[in-house]
Amino acid sequence: MIDQATGMKLGERYSVENVERAHQFPGFFLDGKYYLGPELLTAVGWLEGTKFIYDSLDAEGEPVFPDRVAGTLEGLKLVLIDGTALELSRIEASSILASAADEPEQDPPPAEPSRPAPTKGPLRGKVVVITGASSGIGRAAAHAFACKGARLVLAARDEEALFDVLDECTDCGTDAVAITTDVTRSDEVQALAEQAAEFGQGRIDIWVNNAGVGAVGSFEDTPLEAHEQVIQTDLVGYLRGAHVALPYFKAQRSGTLINTLSLGSWIAQPYAAAYSASKFGLRGLTDALRGELTEFPDIHVCDIYPAVMDTPGFRDGGNYTGHILTPPGPIYDPELVAKAMVACAISPRAHTTVGAAARVAHLASFLVPGLPLLSGWLTRWGLSRSPSAAISSGNLFEPPSSRRSVDGGWRNRKDNKPLLVSAAVLGIIAGLVISRTSRKRR
Repeated sequence: MIDQATGMKLGERYSVENVERAHQFPGFFLDGKYYLGPELLTAVGWLEGTKFIYDSLDAEGEPVFPDRVAGTLEGLKLVLIDGTALELSRIEASSILASAADEPEQDPPPAEPSRPAPTKGPLRGKVVVITGASSGIGRAAAHAFACKGARLVLAARDEEALFDVLDECTDCGTDAVAITTDVTRSDEVQALAEQAAEFGQGRIDIWVNNAGVGAVGSFEDTPLEAHEQVIQTDLVGYLRGAHVALPYFKAQRSGTLINTLSLGSWIAQPYAAAYSASKFGLRGLTDALRGELTEFPDIHVCDIYPAVMDTPGFRDGGNYTGHILTPPGPIYDPELVAKAMVACAISPRAHTTVGAAARVAHLASFLVPGLPLLSGWLTRWGLSRSPSAAISSGNLFEPPSSRRSVDGGWRNRKDNKPLLVSAAVLGIIAGLVISRTSRKRR
């Protein structure tokens, strides 16, 4: 059967016929893939429809085509991105057999341990930096990008947990490195970018700003250094990441910056003032960056707005309330955020909301006045009924000693009170929104 778009027949091999450029493509096309030799051991390219993705390096270790899109293939004609048109011709089966007969016999290569091959696709071979990769959303994102064949640079403060994540990702068959990094230190973030570029042979394709901490407590009872640490991590840490990543993006004229924000970026969070300041500030930072990048259409800034996620954050964060902290429901799977990040890396979009509660909160932030007052009342009410707990700075200034993981275990609890409260709040908000909308239509 012949592919109507490319003109190639299933099971047949096709080579570049034009002598003057054939040295760039010494292999052949077969069933939507491009191979370097008849032994089919080294596929270095593939077709996505008629688009030809060619992932190969020159003698100096640089990509032959920096964006890995070599051109398009239609009607047995390969048109390169520089406009050069190359004809393809079918390789006769007799030529393949004669070539194989001329080759000397070789001992088979020694068997290597079985290892899954990375998924082929648009993220295969892309260099992805993820901060805060040791637990929660960052760890889920590392797994998700690894399964897509991306080459990962994993960053976090917790070296032991970071290397656990490294093992989990390389088990998927992809390449990855772990670099211990504290995003509150400019020199360490700069070093992270330099080592990531070295790992990527000069390229950084995607940078995920995700490292985050939190401190819950009344504003005056929370130490000033705790407020400062939250802002240094959740806001200035993102600024540092953008500051070191964008020069690489501009040099290669492409790249994607992904930032983890929060529904708290729209609705202020009483008893988490520094967290609110950081998340509101991130909206301004990312909008400003988009305004500066209008001359670079292939550089994207993507914001992810998750609802409350089942991560260790509530357990590990700073707690200055004197009470046990329990996240309000509904609580969502952090894997949903990881999938959203992968989707943005493949097809960038400026804003992505994860979880129905976040979408309702976003709408309510525009339509319902006094929402922070309601949130403050509910938080006080919830804390007053929560058991006592010791004051703790948690993971603000050093990694926690507890087990690091993607999930926080909150969805497995049987206490339905937070869920009922949140359902009631969402109902109130939805009712106010509907009521306000109805009045506007009259």
